[in-house]
Amino acid sequence: MENKELLYKKIYDIIKRRIDLGEYQGNEMLPSESELQKEFNVSRITVRRTLQELEFSGLVTKIHGKGTVVNAKKLYSNLVGVSGFSKEIEKMGERASSIILAFHESKSNSLISEYLQIPLDSPIYFLRRMRLKNGRIVGINETYISMLDGLRISDSELDEKTSIYDLYGQKGFVIGRATETIEAKLPNKSLGNELHMKEGDPVFLRQRITYLNNDVPIEFSINTYRADEYKYVINLVKDTEVTM
Repeated sequence: MENKELLYKKIYDIIKRRIDLGEYQGNEMLPSESELQKEFNVSRITVRRTLQELEFSGLVTKIHGKGTVVNAKKLYSNLVGVSGFSKEIEKMGERASSIILAFHESKSNSLISEYLQIPLDSPIYFLRRMRLKNGRIVGINETYISMLDGLRISDSELDEKTSIYDLYGQKGFVIGRATETIEAKLPNKSLGNELHMKEGDPVFLRQRITYLNNDVPIEFSINTYRADEYKYVINLVKDTEVTM
């Protein structure tokens, strides 16, 4: 008789593969415990262990009295490397788009001047976009772009699919690095309404300063994402002690 420990892992892998391939879609119910028990010819205990592991992995959620639902895929952000919203979505195999809420020239206040290392009241661009994944609203981005290095952007260069990082590259401005802070918080009522969130639901707030390869700041962005649509992955490398 096959080891029960190995058996539940095999079933876990099969169901996970079905979720990854879209055979089980986000927000759809998995087959019932009895249906899975019959399909894989295993005990109810093995099926429940499999579902428990799937839930621990964040792939499904058990709903009392209803069954097990597949969790919708969250926007994935790897905290190693610099990439914009569009690229993060594309890595998931999903469709990214934006709604431009505002774009105009402005002048830097004291905070923006500090972040972008420019004099007070320097000319900047302000860009505010609603971010969508597969047509569903997941966040709001506000970006303050420096003009001191000769960067010029027109309305005609911005549309629902524009990657601002790609646009910089097309104009000869090469991104070198970024510094970012991340915190969970509650949105104000206005922002919560824009993101179609229920009162009390949290957001991830990402504030990022992006630098060119000559270490000159090019933009400061305030990025707010629905916490139920976003997850972070951090790659950690063990410190290696060097002995002489």
